[in-house]
Amino acid sequence: MAAHPSPLRFAAFAALVCVVAAPALSAELVRPATLIDAGSMAFRSAARDEGEIQTTIRELEEHARRNEALPRVWVYFRDKEIDSSEDLVRALHAVEADLNPREADRRQRRNAPLDYYDLPIPDEYMSALAGFGTVHRTSRWLNAVSMVVTVEDARRIAELPFVAKLVPVRSAASSHGWVSDAAPTGHDPQPPFRGLGDPLEYGLSRAQLEQINVIEAHANGLSGAGVTVAVFDTGFYHDHPAFQQAISEGRLLAQYDFVKDDEETQNEEGDPDSQHSHGTYTWSALGGFYSGELVGPAYGASFILAKTEDIETETPIEEDNWIAAAEWASGLGAELISSSLTYTSWYEYEDMDGDTAPITIAADLGPSRGFLTVASAGNLGGAEWYYVGAPADGDSVLTVGAVDLDNEVAYWSSRGPSFDGRTKPDVVALGVDTYCAIPPSFGEDFYWISGTSLSCPLVAGAAALVFEAQPTWSAISVRDALRYSGDSTKTPDNDRGWGLIDVMRAVSFPAAAPELETPVVGAPKLTVSPNPSPDRFRFEWQQPGPAGRSLIVQVLDATGREVARTEAPAGASSIQWNGNGASGAPLPAGVYLARVHSGEWQATARIVKTR
Repeated sequence: MAAHPSPLRFAAFAALVCVVAAPALSAELVRPATLIDAGSMAFRSAARDEGEIQTTIRELEEHARRNEALPRVWVYFRDKEIDSSEDLVRALHAVEADLNPREADRRQRRNAPLDYYDLPIPDEYMSALAGFGTVHRTSRWLNAVSMVVTVEDARRIAELPFVAKLVPVRSAASSHGWVSDAAPTGHDPQPPFRGLGDPLEYGLSRAQLEQINVIEAHANGLSGAGVTVAVFDTGFYHDHPAFQQAISEGRLLAQYDFVKDDEETQNEEGDPDSQHSHGTYTWSALGGFYSGELVGPAYGASFILAKTEDIETETPIEEDNWIAAAEWASGLGAELISSSLTYTSWYEYEDMDGDTAPITIAADLGPSRGFLTVASAGNLGGAEWYYVGAPADGDSVLTVGAVDLDNEVAYWSSRGPSFDGRTKPDVVALGVDTYCAIPPSFGEDFYWISGTSLSCPLVAGAAALVFEAQPTWSAISVRDALRYSGDSTKTPDNDRGWGLIDVMRAVSFPAAAPELETPVVGAPKLTVSPNPSPDRFRFEWQQPGPAGRSLIVQVLDATGREVARTEAPAGASSIQWNGNGASGAPLPAGVYLARVHSGEWQATARIVKTR
């Protein structure tokens, strides 16, 4: 017979939220008391790079000889006029006072305090540049501005004592700068299939979700609710029926066109008809919802949309737009950026080292700000380039390759390694005939589109589900959880990385303390049902403990620390827990480890508590 504790005893059987982090980030297990980090003084001053400056001047001179258009350069500054820890703390408090509440909440939950990177560029520096060309974008993260300059402007800027270096924004045209393998494929449509127990009418999007175990996640109450996802692309046809639920519920939080500098990301006068097509594909694959036709993994998330790409030109100005969009979206509280955009043609493979392309540097700063970037690997696996592009080369970026429904890697999916030898891509999902929304100019509302442009939003949507289930996990923990959920985890390679993801495995990944999963040899099995669940867990062990002895029932956090304890009487084989803490209030979502033991007899099981 099941043993049920008394109400008072039951209330005491409660666990604090388990903040699970990657093994290398155990310091993140403690939430900061403040959002200020004054320990970043190592970044106070950058050395002046005379060699880089002179190389850039020569490149600009060559550009001027062969091209009438004025060149663009990044101007990097040496410092932010901070001379002491006291000055830094005062400056960071000023930034903290202006934080958007969403960003403050994200940073607090993810242990991502403000630091030197968050300080604005000094007004004096901006004023000094006023007479030397036109500033296009300003980046506090890079401590730099991109500018349109003459060669003479560049020479005068280089003489300013606070300038660290000049880096040209190369102007080579691109035929493959964004992932453009996205057009109707001629796929032979199959009839929609509703699986037994499907929580939603998925229509023809079911297969791509089932492949990465999203349907089970939905059945367990996950939808991306409460998670803010930013999508960067060419524009978005948000009049499409797939987006009406999100818009009507107020979950389209913000949008901005970084090409035309206005607040409209749908096509405007003068835009090509297909300008907003690519973004429509990607947003819908991630978070669209139209019952019976299309369901995105994170259909319940909130969205921030950034139009960063002009499809009529393909120049590095779009990297500037991307960086500006990342800082803007971060400031609005985005927890996740989905970027189906890959840049290669103004780079060499040697530049794909995670530390060269400005867009990659910005994306890699995301986890220390509390957000994760999910990026397409690119579609050049069958081309001369072959490798992933930027920002997919970032070591803190979750890079996504493409497979078909048979889990075979698409020949055109870009491969690794990065130039410095890291495994890329990180994971894969369906990118061959992925079902998504398309604008009316195609004569359809939905169709199959191919490219890592489509596998990327599926993984980004999956990441949103993990963030929902584990709201205090760091961005790196979410990346690692998705990696280690893959089907190639034991043998990662540069075709598919850690493999095809499994959302439910990622949600329950004990990143900080995998050793807690290992039971004593010979221990009986402990089962928890339902699991995951927001409440009402039943712990059941297959055989009773030692005769005449009560059992200790514990809940442990990711470090192995006991956070809750109760007893089950001798002979009991189960116990129930409602997921509440000692105060009687529901505990936050998280991963817990249950352990039932008496002496050498013990059984363990993982618990996943959802919102």
